[in-house]
Amino acid sequence: MGSLGSQNQNPRPSLRVAAQVFQYRNYKLLWISSAVSMLGMNAQQIIRGMLAWDLTGSFGMTAILVLSFGIPMGLFSLLGGALADRFEKRNLIILSQVASMLVATFVGFLVMFDLISFWLLFAIGIFQGSFVAVGMPARTPLMIDTVPPEQRLSAVAFSMMPMTAMRAIGPALGGLTAGFVGFEWGYFGSGICYLISVLTVLSVPIGIGRDDKPSTTDTPSMNLSSSIRDGLRYVSSNPQIRRLVLMMMIIAVMGMPIQTQFPGFVESELNVSNWQVYAGILVAIGGVGGLLGSVFVARLTQSPRKTLIQWIAGIIGAVSIGSIWIGAPFGFFGVILPIFVSGAAMTAFMGINQAMLMDTAAPEYRGRVMSLFMFSMAFLSLSAAPMGKVADLITAAGLFGVLGIIMTGLIILIGLTNRQYTFGDPRQTIIDKQD
Repeated sequence: MGSLGSQNQNPRPSLRVAAQVFQYRNYKLLWISSAVSMLGMNAQQIIRGMLAWDLTGSFGMTAILVLSFGIPMGLFSLLGGALADRFEKRNLIILSQVASMLVATFVGFLVMFDLISFWLLFAIGIFQGSFVAVGMPARTPLMIDTVPPEQRLSAVAFSMMPMTAMRAIGPALGGLTAGFVGFEWGYFGSGICYLISVLTVLSVPIGIGRDDKPSTTDTPSMNLSSSIRDGLRYVSSNPQIRRLVLMMMIIAVMGMPIQTQFPGFVESELNVSNWQVYAGILVAIGGVGGLLGSVFVARLTQSPRKTLIQWIAGIIGAVSIGSIWIGAPFGFFGVILPIFVSGAAMTAFMGINQAMLMDTAAPEYRGRVMSLFMFSMAFLSLSAAPMGKVADLITAAGLFGVLGIIMTGLIILIGLTNRQYTFGDPRQTIIDKQD
């Protein structure tokens, strides 16, 4: 078990204390690598969505393209977690980044010479998504291994910042590049980001975290399928991890995929010119909110009320997503506030969730636990396609309203069915100990 209570001895949140993780060289290098990698990935994702909309003009087909990442995530993320717990995490990250670099460059040339098609883009996405599924579960556990145990929560919290910051910067740069220069140059820029990520990880030594793993778990004689089953048994036997995974799945299935609908939503329902640029700005607005949410999470690493704050953040985020439907009739400016607030709240929700997952999990299981986070991203992709079909029928704004109502109800229900865990009344804990 992790040391969730070890950081609760100081109840006052402090960003300065949490930021001490950056004094460790290897953590800093991995954080930089994550930042530039996420920049390339987020820019590439918005460009892929714009390119798919440009090729098809359909919400449904644009959402189907997201399946090209979702399918390999669902098939290989658990395998990636098992590999991360057994093999050198650094090398898995490098393999994933090299593959993404080559794919981005290749697609850029296909677009440049007008050789791209929707289904070719789909097939390439499956190939790239397979390598991402193998490499991503290794990154956060490796970053945790570079800092002392008492700073694990801070390490996880700050590891979320590149993801959220680049949700703002990446789509903005990708949208601007696609709108003013061309899709191909956006892909070339993503390839450069992956190259920088590879060179940075190469500066990290091998062997980090090996001494923390007991030799009695996941021995070399255990095959990968047995290792995956062992990890799933571990998760199912831990009530706190089970609850965190359930909450994570709700947001991944219904909250995160809304961004895949933004290109069509901006062009067909907000009625703006140069929709590529405005779609990128809209995603960037959510990313700016997400960045503030990740800073908020970093300040909470010593707070004893993380479960309550996560629950409240989830409710605020769900209500904000539903409010996009209310703001849509007022045009582009009518949806800025709900998208900003939903970005901040959902990032805080997922950041606290991931921090508690990694801190609760035993070191030898962190890769497999993290793979469940990646597995939830597969649900994000898989749910995007039916959402696109629904948006074609009832409009994207109507879809956002329905999703907001459903998510709000589910999050409230989960919190109220386990009140002691959610509200964490310290006085009740003292009474229980006395009894």
